[in-house]
Amino acid sequence: MSVNVMFWGCQIPARFPFIEKSLRKVFDALDFRIRDVNGFTCCPEKALVGNMSKDVWTLTAARNLAVAREGAGENLTLIQACNGCFSTLKTVQENLDHDPALLSKVNDGLNSVNLSYRGGVEVKHIVEMFHDVIGADVIKSQIKRSLNGLKIAVHPGCHMTRPSSAIDFDDPIVPKKFDSLIRALGGTNIDYHAKMLCCGGELTNIGDIEKGTDVTRQKLIETRSLEVDAMAVACPNCFKQLDNQQFMMQRDGEDFSIPIFYISELIGLTLGIEPKDLGIESHRVKTERFFERWNEVDESTGKSAQHFDLDALKACYECGACLDDCPSARILEDYDPKAVMEKVIAGKLDDAVNDHRIWQCLECHTCTELCPQGFGMEKVFTTLKKMAGEQGIRPASVEKGLEMFTKTSRIGEPSMAQRKKLNLPNPPESGFTQWKEMIDSIKKTKDEKQEGVL
Repeated sequence: MSVNVMFWGCQIPARFPFIEKSLRKVFDALDFRIRDVNGFTCCPEKALVGNMSKDVWTLTAARNLAVAREGAGENLTLIQACNGCFSTLKTVQENLDHDPALLSKVNDGLNSVNLSYRGGVEVKHIVEMFHDVIGADVIKSQIKRSLNGLKIAVHPGCHMTRPSSAIDFDDPIVPKKFDSLIRALGGTNIDYHAKMLCCGGELTNIGDIEKGTDVTRQKLIETRSLEVDAMAVACPNCFKQLDNQQFMMQRDGEDFSIPIFYISELIGLTLGIEPKDLGIESHRVKTERFFERWNEVDESTGKSAQHFDLDALKACYECGACLDDCPSARILEDYDPKAVMEKVIAGKLDDAVNDHRIWQCLECHTCTELCPQGFGMEKVFTTLKKMAGEQGIRPASVEKGLEMFTKTSRIGEPSMAQRKKLNLPNPPESGFTQWKEMIDSIKKTKDEKQEGVL
């Protein structure tokens, strides 16, 4: 059985111990056992150490791998909660496992302190552990309070999935597993152009704070324009840049007010752990707005859940593949089905049923036929049309057609003059009388049930 060893790195113990607390709390809640091992140093940080001396960088990382093996034995998983630590340790591990000459050279150095690297260590990122090892579905099954469609913009960071020559647990250009975790928590992933843009932390680390802030600002401007409720990270350096530099910008009059959460904090909140027990009060950018919004969404999405499968709807919203095939979306400039679905997910049903765009869905079934999930956004719009109709909200032409159907059981009466001109026989007799009898009977039964007679 594998032993799970935490490699906390430098920044979490030194600057963000609340991230460590949230991870320990979440691991306990999920009954996932971790072990601490003495003797670790910096991973070390590649831009600082690796660029100065690749040998020192490699040997230091190899020593950390050897210390983990020495302290926990064979078959261990070494878990990193920092992108930089993960990228360094995973890269060096891969290099050692595939380069016998390098391994021999490194072990010569390790032997001087009675250590050696013999393999047997699996290096994994915290997102990989949550998604692949513990399991997104397992976490989802233990949720006590869903995020209920709150709009979360994931910031993966540069080194979670790169370099792909060493790291292969997710796509290096379009990673999906972090997003999948947010979806498992009930959140709505908000895709954005600057998603894979660096947080700017490396520029701050070399003392170019202003330029680092410029990079950070680009992400914040876009996510603010998308009205996200929060951003999620899985790296202390990314957290530092997005939380601290945003706070400094706010002091200078740039108010973004976008809370930044480490992934374990969001998991912990959905598992029912109190914010104070996760150390969230230590954030510099205040989180009150997030919790207020969460309370609002909880109240409003209860209404949406009465009419819609919200999990399927969120998956449809995030996919959006059929938008390129939807005739209305291709032709009508003002037709934005995702904007309407967003209202439903947020529980803004009154806004949704009053949105004229629900009537622009042609019900052509294109999305339903193409949908890989067997859903089709058409379902959303037909439901909204029904709800709107029950409130008397219909286009005049639709109202006129329904009125004719109700009066005649048809939406058009045969033109006797045209038929005579074309030398056609009289049309078959209408079934209106029997149809009306049937409808009246159904209405009567329904009314009696509502009154408690049946």
